[in-house]
Amino acid sequence: MISRKPTCVIVIPTYNEAESIGDMITHLFTKIFPQVDDYDMHLLVVDDTSPDGTYKIVKNFQKKHKKLHLLINPKKAGIGYAYIQGFKYAMSKLNADVVFEFDGDFQHPPALIPIMLNRIE
Repeated sequence: MISRKPTCVIVIPTYNEAESIGDMITHLFTKIFPQVDDYDMHLLVVDDTSPDGTYKIVKNFQKKHKKLHLLINPKKAGIGYAYIQGFKYAMSKLNADVVFEFDGDFQHPPALIPIMLNRIE
């Protein structure tokens, strides 16, 4: 039987975060995810129909990062709904073993992700 690495999904709800989401995606995929050897790392952005086009930036980054996923709520539903949709998708579609909620504007320090995963182990 072939075993797989456990999957970790970082869920980031967004609303009008066009100014910061690109920096966050780049930081996670170039600085943080490479530090994590024991998990298959994914990022799931759940956009709440941002009028500033946040989702368009994420779609552009998806061309470069195959483990970047995007859900777009059809109408503004709030952060709680975004988290619930993200968690459900992470578990049912991405087979997540671990799910973290995170902010897209660096309010939560991304450097904590490897530390938290290490603590889980």
